[in-house]
Parts: sequence; structure tokens; C-alpha cells
Amino acid sequence: MCHKLSLLILAIVVLADILPRTNCAMTVEYNITSSECESPFQSVNNGCYYFSDVQLDFDQAVDFCASLSHGHVNEITLAMLDYDMEEDQAILDKVAMTENIYWLGGKTENGDKWLWLDGREVNPQASFWDLGEPNEGGHNCIIAQKNTATLATATRAYVYDHECTDPLMFICQIGEIKCPPDFIKIGNYCYLQSWTIGLPRLHWQEARDYCKFLSVPVGYHSDLAVLGLQDQQDYNLMSDLWGSSTYAIWIGAYRNTNECYYQWIDGRELPLTSINWYKTSPNCNHLVCLNHWSSFSRTLLDDFVDNPLHFICQMVKEITEFTS
Repeated sequence: MCHKLSLLILAIVVLADILPRTNCAMTVEYNITSSECESPFQSVNNGCYYFSDVQLDFDQAVDFCASLSHGHVNEITLAMLDYDMEEDQAILDKVAMTENIYWLGGKTENGDKWLWLDGREVNPQASFWDLGEPNEGGHNCIIAQKNTATLATATRAYVYDHECTDPLMFICQIGEIKCPPDFIKIGNYCYLQSWTIGLPRLHWQEARDYCKFLSVPVGYHSDLAVLGLQDQQDYNLMSDLWGSSTYAIWIGAYRNTNECYYQWIDGRELPLTSINWYKTSPNCNHLVCLNHWSSFSRTLLDDFVDNPLHFICQMVKEITEFTS
């Protein structure tokens, strides 16, 4: 199933009144997520889809959708079904509201086996096929269109085989996230683990500067990792991030040393209770502006800003910048 792109709003806030020892003056980026799809895509059930208003043959439509991926971490392809029955039907319902014929991302080379562009076999018994389809009449690509053969099916859309060279409209979908070199995909985000690519240990601000300097696709930025830590699923994600590492690792959280208040660099509060702090943490008497995850007990603890540690960078979507 394709995933919706997150829309994030970036605010730059300079933290003042930090004690000299911590050297923690910084910009803080606030990321606010939204469930809306970015133009020209529209939300259909749980996915983001683009219904074209131009006509291309099948191969041209494949190339057009791929061109929309430029500068983004999500692969964009011709729409494929067989992921989720509700989403499949939602797409066909949209098609049924028009008189258009749309390419979908499936084809066959010899008529023996139909494949989606991601390599999955098209289910020949799926309910989205119309009666008698696919009929293997030399038509090697897949379309979706409204069936008007009978009154009973006039408002339904189905899938058919079709000649690949005909110019038709098409549907693109936003697919799975693709991570840049050295980043790994965990959950719905891309992360870079400094110890896996031979980077030296750095102070917290040095680690953050390195993350922010990384080359990432247009429309994204990289920073120290921001974690959820709200439920067991978040902690499972952390275990995946740390893997078998025995390092203590910088992440994107800090404390204003003038008060005992911890927060993530995206602006969310990091509670003093209700999360898995190490037994002696947080120690609000320390001159600190950060937290890291203890690989020994999988707990958070606060530490001095100038301790050199490994770190994790995270790539996130950004839309607008403003200052306050």
C-alpha cells in the first residue's frame, strides 16, 4: 500500500540564555505533520494518487509517473492494485465517476503471467477484473474503465487488458519511501547510523551540524533523529535503530540549562516521567542540552554536550520556513 507524504512546517527558533559551558545555541525545527496529499496528488482512501488529464501510451505513462519522483524519496509509479481491497475499490470508484480510460501499472510479456510493475503477480481471480478478463487477445497492458455494458454495471469500473500503444489517461501513485545512500529505511523514515559508515564520534552540536549538512532530496532536510517514545511500537523502532550496537548515541533532544525542561528538536516536550529514563536521569543539575539512548539498557539519559558519541540522523519532509 502506498503511503501518504507527510507535510511538515519548519520554524526556526534560536534558543537564548544557554550557559556558556553547553554551547547549545541552535536552530530548532518544528515539524507538523498533515494527512493531506501534495498537489497534484489527491487522497484516495489511504493513498495519494494522480489522475492525469493528458493521454500517453503505456510506456510513456510509466516514464511520466517516474519523472514525478525526481527530488523525492517516495517512488512514484503507475497505480497498482492488489494491495488492499478497500483501496482498490476506492480507486475504481473514482474511475467510475468519469468516462476516461486509465492505464494501471500491470502488464504481461507473453500472456502467461500478468505482473504489476513492482514484480508482484496480478491475481487472475481478483474481483476487479471484469467477466472474461483478461482475455489474452494480444493486449498486454492493464487499464481501468467504467463498464457500461449493462444497466446493473453502469456505475462500476473494472480492470481489462488493452493494447499498450494506445494513448490513454493514466493514474500515478506515491509508493514506498526510497532512502538516499548511507540511509536505511526503518518504518516510514530514513535514518543514518554514524557507526555503520565509519564516522568518528562527535559532540552533540557537531553531530547535529553533520546531519544538517547531509545531501538529501529537494524538499527534505536531515537532522538528529527525533523519536516517538509514546508506546511499545516506538520502543521496538528504537531497537531496530540501535540493532546490536553497544554504543551510547546522540539523538535530537536537549534541555535548556536554565530550567529542567527537556524537548525534542521538533518542539515536542520530552516528559520527565512516563518514558523510559535511566534510573539516575534526568539529572537537572547537569549542564546538558541533549539526551541519548543507552544501548545497554535501552533507556534515555542526559549527558554533557561535549562528550563525543556516535549519533543517528533522520531525514524528514519540509514545506515552509518561517522564523519567530
